[in-house]
Amino acid sequence: MATDHPDTGPTSEALAEAIGVLVASAEPEDVGDYLRLITVASEVEAQARRLLHDSVVAARSSGATWAAIGSTLGMSKQAAQKRFAVAGPTTGALDPGERILGPVTSFDEMKELALAGRYGWHSVEFGPFFHRVVHTDSQWEHRRVSMLRRRVKDVSDEGWQVIGSTFPYTYLKRDLGVPALQEPGQPVATEAGRR
Repeated sequence: MATDHPDTGPTSEALAEAIGVLVASAEPEDVGDYLRLITVASEVEAQARRLLHDSVVAARSSGATWAAIGSTLGMSKQAAQKRFAVAGPTTGALDPGERILGPVTSFDEMKELALAGRYGWHSVEFGPFFHRVVHTDSQWEHRRVSMLRRRVKDVSDEGWQVIGSTFPYTYLKRDLGVPALQEPGQPVATEAGRR
């Protein structure tokens, strides 16, 4: 018995094409072919759930309200918040050379990381509204690249290190090899103080 599913347009066609590419047999001929199709479709579903979650987190870090997200998904703001809320950073476990940079959004985080980088701070972890940064004696440069526009290619040749990725961005950093600036309000290190 055939079941009619509503056509969802280009998204449905793109998914069907992608699944077809991933399955060994374009025309299933036996039960094994159908089981492989189920495996691939299940993996696509799991990736779609992760993509939806990461998209909601990105929207929140860009300033979208839970009410707007809920409305977009056809649910209440409370249901959206319950389903997609992410815990913030835990500040109790920070070492003396660590800080939480935040709250920051996708609109101001790169400016804040650039400033922190001049004083020797570099990101080692991030999440919605924060970066956990660690201090060194060198200045750092941070970069955020869109996962939608281009892939991160062999960045190690230019000294870039991948911090991590969360849809829709990949975050990079590199040590500039230049001494860090003295932070305002911090005591100036002297030769006598170093002995």
